[in-house]
Amino acid sequence: MSRPVESLPWPQAPEGLRALLRAGLAEFIARSLGPEEPLRALVLDERSDSGARLPWAVRRDLALRAWPPRHGALARLVEELGLDLPQGVLLALAGESEASHPVTLAVAELQTPGQSARPTVHLAVALLQALFGAEVIDVPKLCTGPLLRHQVLELEGDDPLPLQQLRISPALWAVLTDSAVDWPQGQVLTPLRAPLLASAAREQAPRLAAVIGGGAAAGLVLRGAPGSGRSQLAALIGAELGRQPLQITDAHWLQQPAFRLASRFAGWLPVLSPRVGPGEAWQGVVEPGVPLVVLLGRDGTVEGEGWLELELPLPTPAERRRFWRECLPAGLADECAGALLSGPAIARVAASAKLQAAQAGIEVGREHLLRARRELGAASLRLLAQPLECTVGKDALVVPEAVQFALEALIARVHQREAVWEGLGQTLAATRTPGVRALFVGESGTGKTLAASYVATALAAPLYRVDLAAVMNKYIGESEKNLAALLDQAAACDAALLFDEADALFGRRSDGKDTGERYANMLTNFLLSRIETHPGLVILTSNSRERIDGAFNRRLDAVIEFPLPRFAERLALWHSHFGARVPGADVCRQLASHCDLTGGQIRNVVLHAAVATAAQGPIAVPALLAALRKEYDKLGRGLPTRLERLGG
Repeated sequence: MSRPVESLPWPQAPEGLRALLRAGLAEFIARSLGPEEPLRALVLDERSDSGARLPWAVRRDLALRAWPPRHGALARLVEELGLDLPQGVLLALAGESEASHPVTLAVAELQTPGQSARPTVHLAVALLQALFGAEVIDVPKLCTGPLLRHQVLELEGDDPLPLQQLRISPALWAVLTDSAVDWPQGQVLTPLRAPLLASAAREQAPRLAAVIGGGAAAGLVLRGAPGSGRSQLAALIGAELGRQPLQITDAHWLQQPAFRLASRFAGWLPVLSPRVGPGEAWQGVVEPGVPLVVLLGRDGTVEGEGWLELELPLPTPAERRRFWRECLPAGLADECAGALLSGPAIARVAASAKLQAAQAGIEVGREHLLRARRELGAASLRLLAQPLECTVGKDALVVPEAVQFALEALIARVHQREAVWEGLGQTLAATRTPGVRALFVGESGTGKTLAASYVATALAAPLYRVDLAAVMNKYIGESEKNLAALLDQAAACDAALLFDEADALFGRRSDGKDTGERYANMLTNFLLSRIETHPGLVILTSNSRERIDGAFNRRLDAVIEFPLPRFAERLALWHSHFGARVPGADVCRQLASHCDLTGGQIRNVVLHAAVATAAQGPIAVPALLAALRKEYDKLGRGLPTRLERLGG
């Protein structure tokens, strides 16, 4: 049974506007091509449109009385732009040409022989004049009307104006007609467990929402390292505002007016993550009535006035311990609490560690956590640094007692990097930073890199050696941008960074007489400021501390000298490298007495000798002598005479 005319879905709902458009198209087809034209019946769709048999004049008058729509994105668009019913039908004509096959066929047929599937300006004007009267619209009125002025509709083509086509983004039309709740290129941010955010950040959500929702600020900038919970805080703010947070690329926001309009009328909270380097500003576009959240790292800024900023704090040690205990056994959780990780990062590491343990069929342990921490952020860090994944215990590191003591002090300093500041004076507190910076100085092969791996192993932290070839760029500003990205990602993972042969980046600044020197000085200045405030462990290695700029030396927490090994260290190094294949205690003593080689050179000798010896049993002395001669040849020196009778 047909519904009463008063209950038909007139344009207060999107389906009513669609039905009105089809009825109007059918009327126009009947007048233009004749009432028996088959296309008319296809467009009218009498089975689903209860008012299809009403005369057009009656239907038009009912629609005029029911206009404007009252609910949804379409209603907000109509109200804000002040659209009348003919403009609503024009909007539906463009939208249904993208979404409805019968309407697309009808438009193409009415524009024969042009065969354009989208309505031209001429067709739209002719249709609206036929349905609503000649005085309602003409070409100039259409082209200066609110739909084109606000870029809801766009003109396409290079033809004369009457032959240009009207187009609307299909995604925008889907939003306006309540056919879609998000955007094809966007990602809906769903609030996870609120406790994963630091309470200091979580408590800010209602206040931030009130400020940006009320229009008191142009937008909100959330600063923090990748994975620090910025997206989660944006999701909480969206929930406070009653807006769906939608993450989208900044390029899409800038280049797609349709998305900005959809955000405005669908009530979304756009969340952008532009890549802004040191000294750069993101030149954004503010859409009236749309709160905007921009996620940034520590560098760069947003151009314009009225932006609210918040740097996301890390969870307190007590909060981190609680997060870990929610995921792991208490003993293991307490051991991890010293890592400066955000709540979301802790959840990811714990989940990965438990998955690895389950795969092996054992309880989760320290080795699973170390592997999980190495995986955290690895995809980004590997672009600019190489992971050093070897596990180095105390027995594998052969250094003088003073060096071992200094390394243990460095490890303790990192463990205490937060607690050490408590109770200290205000002058010291003014320079508070959890970062630790160390310089390892010594000849090549004295164990500096191995010591860095030992420190990272003791801290259960991932270690990355900075790839200078990937970081350095010939274009001005790109090297700083790469270093900023590297330091931000390392901070997010609390990864230790090793700048091997650091002279290239941290060398002494020159007078800057030419462009190259000035650029090098600028890079050094940038590193000075960033390394000083970096919250993680940074280890520099160099052959001489004199090669490092004096300003860096003043900012170092530890300088550890790695001397050439003496007899006792050389003896321990030979035994440590030979292992179970030691050729004899006397041979080791002779080698330690007469070979003034470093640990790295001893490693080369033992490896070459092992290759030349049978796989089982002690390493053969002749093979050892041959390997020694090869290593001394590399040094440009002859084999010490006393070693000619090695083992004799």
